[in-house]
Amino acid sequence: MRYVAIAMGFVGLAAGMAFGADDVDTQNSTVGGTIPELCQIGIAGDLSALLTLAQDGAGETAYDAGYVESAATATTLTLDANKQWSLGVNYSGAGWTAPAPYDKDENDLLIQITNTPTGTVQNSYDSYQTTSSSKTAMLSHTSGVSNNSVEIQTRVLLDWTQDIPGAYSITLVYTMETTP
Repeated sequence: MRYVAIAMGFVGLAAGMAFGADDVDTQNSTVGGTIPELCQIGIAGDLSALLTLAQDGAGETAYDAGYVESAATATTLTLDANKQWSLGVNYSGAGWTAPAPYDKDENDLLIQITNTPTGTVQNSYDSYQTTSSSKTAMLSHTSGVSNNSVEIQTRVLLDWTQDIPGAYSITLVYTMETTP
């Protein structure tokens, strides 16, 4: 009987091990996809009142100097890209809108990069340059960037004999694109 009890104990112990062990099952989940070439540009700053000149003061001083100029940080571009990129600029449409019959010269608008952003300045835009109706490279870089701040200063040339009273405006288009 003692053998039977011991044998039954071993059988019970073996059965308990078989039924009491944890069960494990694993499955794999693959994360994937294709990340495209991406870039974005943000712009801050408002120059819509740059040519709003005061009488008996700043207006006359600006005409005597031959220009009116924004602060060095008046326009800030924020650039992000996940690969090599370039930044270009051009003016929109036919250029200046001006009081009739005057046709303000688009070369009276000059811009420059005033800080040292990540990238290589193109076409001497680290000093004042004119813009054109077709995109001109200002800055480029050989890899991606994040929150790359580019500060732009604007100057508009003035001439006592040509720049008549009235409303003036011109739109600049900044374009960032990934490059091969």
